[in-house]
Amino acid sequence: MIYLVRSIQFLLLVACTLSLSLRTNSQEPTLADVLASSPDRPNALLYMDTPLVRKFVTGTPLFTELSDKLGEVRITSELDFKTLEPTWEVGYATVSGIPDASLIAASVGGYVDTIAGKTVVWSPRKSYLVPMPGGVLGLVRPSDRKLASRWLNKETSGGGVSYLQKQAAQGTKFISVLLAIDLEDVWSPITIKQRIEALESLKSADKNAIAATLSTIKGIRVIVSKKNLEESIISLDFGTSPSGLLPVAKEFFVEVLARNHSAIPEASKWTPSVDGNTLSFRGKIAPETLDDLLGIFTLHGQVDQASASNDSSSANKSAEAKAVAVAKTYFDKTASIVSRVKDYSATNSGDRAQWNGRMAKRLDDLPTLNVDPALVDYSTKVSQALRGNMVNIQQTNIAGGTNAIVNSGVSAYGNPYNGYYYDVNSPYQYLASARGQAYSSYREVIAQIEELERTIRREMTDKYQFQF
Repeated sequence: MIYLVRSIQFLLLVACTLSLSLRTNSQEPTLADVLASSPDRPNALLYMDTPLVRKFVTGTPLFTELSDKLGEVRITSELDFKTLEPTWEVGYATVSGIPDASLIAASVGGYVDTIAGKTVVWSPRKSYLVPMPGGVLGLVRPSDRKLASRWLNKETSGGGVSYLQKQAAQGTKFISVLLAIDLEDVWSPITIKQRIEALESLKSADKNAIAATLSTIKGIRVIVSKKNLEESIISLDFGTSPSGLLPVAKEFFVEVLARNHSAIPEASKWTPSVDGNTLSFRGKIAPETLDDLLGIFTLHGQVDQASASNDSSSANKSAEAKAVAVAKTYFDKTASIVSRVKDYSATNSGDRAQWNGRMAKRLDDLPTLNVDPALVDYSTKVSQALRGNMVNIQQTNIAGGTNAIVNSGVSAYGNPYNGYYYDVNSPYQYLASARGQAYSSYREVIAQIEELERTIRREMTDKYQFQF
């Protein structure tokens, strides 16, 4: 069930689609085209209308991370459910003013290559960028030549997954985000029953019946309306009616997310309903949740550099001005990620650890071409500090949990009657101690990161005579 929740969340992390305000081009591939072109069997599909998403998240870090040159994004992928990371991704993005391949290569620090008779750009960010007619940029990750060749030659390998085909066939006229994940035959009812036994939300439910229903899941999808983030739908499609799950659906969903250290605060306010074999939750998706979900995919985040190479204002800058601009941009992006760490409202230390790990990965993924080495070193130290804190918190939680079990209820406190007594609060003392240690560790790391930021800010300001 924990893995089911991960799938649910990563689905959320992946979902994002809308009708584009840019002009439609007849050569632009559809979502069904993207799925049909898959070089291997995918299990996830993503559609995003970036201009609409940016409108919905104005004033948030996600707004600044999504390029204003990026239009619609259509991606299909194979996700590893254990790591919540894509094994491979292919797809297309519409980009205003796609530059020449050589300019893209110079911008991303890669080189121009030819695969399957097509001009491609190898990017050091483990991907291929493929400039296409009509303002379309093809994307392949990882930078596996054989994978790219199969995709460019339209050599498909079972891309027609029925659940994803059904999602791809629906129009995007009224939605801003669409994320679909195929989950058919992923879990056994026996395995599911073992994992839901201890759930408080199901203590009075027929676990055999619920496990049987959950095992028939076909897939999960996240849809955000064209109007705003408040009108969002998270749907789980089953092979049989999930009506038996409806009375406890919201509590079950929230508990599974919390146990997986992937809590979504707004989930407690969602409204569940059943229609046929579909269980749906309607409500708001917060910008932070959408940001976290989109962080699963990497390809759409690589368009910034590709489109930046066509920035005419950059061509007129002096070498010194360009160096300052690159350094300031890198510093600001690092500072933005650090702000996300500090602003994140973790419901428990496990959530905090997982979030810090995700933010460390974002720092690692920042492009470093032509960036001042001192800034790269600073960002690396911040990433290492966050990842170290993640491990520290996880180890503290494991130790606290182990001590709580070993000392469950028996404490050697004096008792006037027999010398000892049964202390039912004993396990909670160990867990509370673990939480305290985790929070203390987190505060120490934040203080360390803030000192690193103050130091690098002064150093860069002095070096470039520009306020960082």
